[in-house]
Amino acid sequence: MNKISSARFDDVQDRKTTSALVANVDLVVVRHDDAVSVLYGRCAHRAALMSDGCVRGRDLICGAHGWDYQIETGVSSYNSSERLQKFNAWIERGDILVEEDEIADWEREHPQPYHRDAYPGLYSDTHGSSMEPRVKYIQAPARDGLSQVGHHGRVSAMGVPRDQLPLWDDIQFVTAQLNPVQ
Repeated sequence: MNKISSARFDDVQDRKTTSALVANVDLVVVRHDDAVSVLYGRCAHRAALMSDGCVRGRDLICGAHGWDYQIETGVSSYNSSERLQKFNAWIERGDILVEEDEIADWEREHPQPYHRDAYPGLYSDTHGSSMEPRVKYIQAPARDGLSQVGHHGRVSAMGVPRDQLPLWDDIQFVTAQLNPVQ
């Protein structure tokens, strides 16, 4: 058993998110009335920290894109196939406790790819998205500098697929619109 550091039940505000790290796994702790839920602390959508989110009613809402999970179960209210792992947690002598071995076993099956001491650390988007195919490229110069790509870097639109951008031929000017005298 492992006490969640700095998480005494009375210090955790009701229906507010609290972060914790146990066995290299980000957790989100949510007190609800006289109970506590400890869930995997990364959104299933884009891996944002759930402790940066909020609680609305019975749902934990991701602060990045609004995905929701029931605080008692970790199951998404919107899409029941999406869920956050719920870990056993209990309150003993005012401390919030979890079974560290349970979390470590889960981490072995779901290795955490976050390098906390390097950019972007806790805020890595390990999933990516077909809608934003250049995010990993954008993060590389931010992390490694421009020495590998030249002074201006590679020229492309920030996160937008090139085939979805307007062409110069699509841009039209009506010269009357350019006249400052109305």
